[in-house]
Amino acid sequence: MARKFRVVINNKEYIVEVEEMGSSPIVQSIRPAVEKPQIAEKPQPVQPKKEEQVKVEQAKQPAPTKVGGVEVKAPMSGLIVKVHVSEGQQVKRGQKLLVLEAMKMENDIISEHEGTVLKVLVKEGDNVETEQTMLIIG
Repeated sequence: MARKFRVVINNKEYIVEVEEMGSSPIVQSIRPAVEKPQIAEKPQPVQPKKEEQVKVEQAKQPAPTKVGGVEVKAPMSGLIVKVHVSEGQQVKRGQKLLVLEAMKMENDIISEHEGTVLKVLVKEGDNVETEQTMLIIG
């Protein structure tokens, strides 16, 4: 029995027909479908009137970091084994913040910033997911 699937790769759509033969599926045919159009807006030039003065835009300044501080996120899911810092504690760059156990290995999470620990969001024995915020340093 042949089955058809729509597959999109790099904004190109393909119709793939697959027929099951024995226990492993084999691709029978691949044909490109209609490519999705990419819509790009063209900027319209603005021409000032002769009476108007042309203003020069100032260079944009980089966006400030979050007012709440820098979030220290879990690089992988695992178990918090040890928390080495507490709220209000000063930390230096390179200082060990906590220990995260993942796949039977203990990983030291070290500070990439100097500052004060504003918030500790985990405790020993907590399970964390990848990219979960564990600490906030201000």
